[in-house]
Amino acid sequence: MKIKGHLIIWMLAGAQIAGAEFRPSFHEGEDLVFQIRWGVITGGYATLSVPSIDLIDGKPAYHILSEARSTGMVDSFYRVRDKNEAWMDTALPRSLRYSKTILEGKYSVNEVVDLDQAAGKFHLTEIRHDKNNERQEKRGEIPPNVLDVLSSLYYVRSLPLEVGKSFTIDVHSGDKTWPLVVKVKKLEKVKVKAGKFLCYRVEPMLRERGIFIAKGKKLEVWLTADERHTPVLMRSEIFIGHVSAELVKCTQPPADQSKALAAHAFPAPTDF
Repeated sequence: MKIKGHLIIWMLAGAQIAGAEFRPSFHEGEDLVFQIRWGVITGGYATLSVPSIDLIDGKPAYHILSEARSTGMVDSFYRVRDKNEAWMDTALPRSLRYSKTILEGKYSVNEVVDLDQAAGKFHLTEIRHDKNNERQEKRGEIPPNVLDVLSSLYYVRSLPLEVGKSFTIDVHSGDKTWPLVVKVKKLEKVKVKAGKFLCYRVEPMLRERGIFIAKGKKLEVWLTADERHTPVLMRSEIFIGHVSAELVKCTQPPADQSKALAAHAFPAPTDF
C-alpha cells in the first residue's frame, strides 16, 4: 500500500509554454487542507500552502509546502509522514530548490536538489535511511527554466486554462528531467466538503516512466474555473483501486495583502 510522495504532491506539473504569460494565481498565505481517501476509507490529511517568500541565492522565491500524514486505522499499519518543499522564482516560472522528507511504512529518505538555472546545472543530495544509511550525491544538466514536480502544479494553476488546450512542461525529478503533458479535458461542477465549484478537469500525461506511481494510470485534477485555479479534488488509480484528495478547508490571504505581494494579484473568487 505504498503511496509515493510524488502522487500526493500532484494529488494535493525546460521548455516553457510558448506565448503563455506567467501570472501567479497564488500568493503568500494561501493554505489548503485535503482529506485523503482510499476508496471509502479516510486514510489521512494533506496540506498545500505558500507560507512565505524566501531568498534562495539572493533571489526571492515562493516557498511552497506540501505535507501528508496518515491517520486512524491506516496509521496503525502504514504510517505516512511526508514533507515536500519547493522554492519557485517569483520573477520567472522556474525552480531554485526542492526538498523532500519521506516516511512511508519502512521506506524513509531525505533529498535536496539545488537547481542553478543560470548555469543550467543541478546538485542532488540524498540519504536513504536503512541499515546502511546510504548517502549519494549527483550532479548534471537541466534545461532552461525547468520546474520541480511541486512547483509544476502551481505553474499549471497560473496558466490560461481552456477546454481542449494542452501544455508541455519540463519537470525535474530526482536526477532526471521528464516532459509532462497536461491536458484540459472538461468543464464541470464538483461538490466537495469545502463547497460546490465549477472546475476545469485536467489530466497530466506521462511520456516517460518515473514521476508518478505507474505509467499509464489515470490522474485527474479539478481546478476552479476562476482566477485562482484552486485544486479542490484530485484522483488517481493505484493498484488497490483509487486514491483521492478532497478539499475540506481553504484559507486565502486578505485581498489587500495579496495585491502587495504580487504585481499581478487577482481578486478573491466568490467561491471562498
